[in-house]
Amino acid sequence: MKRFLAFYLSVLFLLSFLMLAGSRSGTTYAQSAPTPTQTYDPLAEPFLPENPSDHELGHNWYWHNCMTCHGDLGQGLTDEFRAIWPEDHQNCWAHGCHGGRNDDEGFPIPTIVPALVNEEKLAQFSSQQAFYEFLKSTHPPQDPGCLDDDQYQTIVRYVFSMNNRPLDEATPVPTITPVPTATSIPKVATVEDTSSQPKTIFYIGLGIMLIFVVLWSVRNRLPRS
Repeated sequence: MKRFLAFYLSVLFLLSFLMLAGSRSGTTYAQSAPTPTQTYDPLAEPFLPENPSDHELGHNWYWHNCMTCHGDLGQGLTDEFRAIWPEDHQNCWAHGCHGGRNDDEGFPIPTIVPALVNEEKLAQFSSQQAFYEFLKSTHPPQDPGCLDDDQYQTIVRYVFSMNNRPLDEATPVPTITPVPTATSIPKVATVEDTSSQPKTIFYIGLGIMLIFVVLWSVRNRLPRS
């Protein structure tokens, strides 16, 4: 009887230790789980939510139609901006690209593409309407006027906001929403929820202890030889 009781107490102590260790490990994991962070990629399509704002639409349309030449921040086609592209895309005027040769595949682009964000803040355009008329008649250079009016207006407002210029009070309602590509949706790492692990260990240990209590009770009721 004494041996059985000593064995029971030893198992009870061991189960208590395991439950305490499991509870602490679960708590530590929850506290130390890293929070996913997004790294800025200047070439990635801006994320577009389900109900985008006018500014978010403008950012996305700018990426689709202006970014490759005018830079992700409106800095223009600088050497630094071209350097972040893959190596085979860094020389825009190479043979077969945009140099203006007869056998080039792309439309010709000038050697210097001006910045859209600078100290002058597009001072040559007195209003959003003036900038809109200029863009619609000249851009995109390969097919001027190919965008809808709402798209041009949204891009105009976005570029004006990049220059911290005041916007017109009347906000156009976009009728076309860009379709996000697969790369535009950030992939956020998920952390497995382990909050239920300590509870599982507790209930398993409780069940084992109840089994030992039942066995001990049965043993006490058995006739002693």
